[in-house]
Amino acid sequence: MNFTYKWTFYFHKLLCLCKLILSFFTYKMTNNQFFRLYPVSVSIEPVNCCNLRCPECPAGNQSLTRKKEVMSWSLFTKTIDELSKSLFWVTLYFQGEPYLHPDFHAMVSYCHMKGIFTYTSSNAQLITTEVARKTVESGLDKIVISVDGLTQEVYEKYRQGGSLQKVIEAIQYLAYWKEELKSATPVIEAQFIVMKHNEFQVDDVKSTVLAWGADRVAFKTAQIDFERIEKFVPSQSKFSRYVKDENGGWRLKKRSKNRCWRQWAGAVVAVNGDVLPCCFDKNGEHVFGNIAEKSFFEIWNGEKANDFRKRVNTDRSDILICRNCSE
Repeated sequence: MNFTYKWTFYFHKLLCLCKLILSFFTYKMTNNQFFRLYPVSVSIEPVNCCNLRCPECPAGNQSLTRKKEVMSWSLFTKTIDELSKSLFWVTLYFQGEPYLHPDFHAMVSYCHMKGIFTYTSSNAQLITTEVARKTVESGLDKIVISVDGLTQEVYEKYRQGGSLQKVIEAIQYLAYWKEELKSATPVIEAQFIVMKHNEFQVDDVKSTVLAWGADRVAFKTAQIDFERIEKFVPSQSKFSRYVKDENGGWRLKKRSKNRCWRQWAGAVVAVNGDVLPCCFDKNGEHVFGNIAEKSFFEIWNGEKANDFRKRVNTDRSDILICRNCSE
């Protein structure tokens, strides 16, 4: 990529971002969309099945109503080719374990070749030393690995069917191959979702996982179904998205407003090509269109997508998938 092309390439991306920001802030006041929207990030779903049985995950607890599939290579490349001129960031993850896709590393390499920052999230059960080497070689920029417990007993209370030892080894393998291949990437982020059963380990998480070879640690609050909230919500309020209301029930700590940056900046492309509004639409209840039938930009700027944005802008609480969203 020569200097002139690279400058033009990134200038176009920055222009798309500027238009998004301007459109987002003016839409609230005018209900008019001034520019054709080009998202700067997208989540692509390689697979929508998983090898673990995490109780709050639709893919894990088998509540996902969408057909279990593996994204075709042609659908993936079509998506990336259409979006590459505006994208800064691709998340190769939505529901399911991305390493179950037989061409996962090729997907990463394709994004890398297009100059797009590429990120994924994994339970790490399939990351052997060979897989770790391929991951580093693919050009993946960042990987989030779910830890969620510092002992097997605590870990498996949520990551049901998983092995903490495999998680530790995966981090070690990735760190080893980064050093061996003299690569700064992927950044290895160990993620600890704080819940009632593991919050007592929080103080020891950072020193422990950094010793395994992780580059950084991220503590995350859990999205919990209100019907099961008592089982998982931690007692430490700083690690919870929820607070008790005046009636003794639970509500989101952060009250949502009638706007959502995600509806401008990012989208989700499901495993079958359905374009969805965001990662909270896990069962594909708000399909804007299918990328196998229309171009992404025709869908993202189409009637269904625009109607959804108007609903978000006028009464977001009326949309079911928005009621448990902390954004």
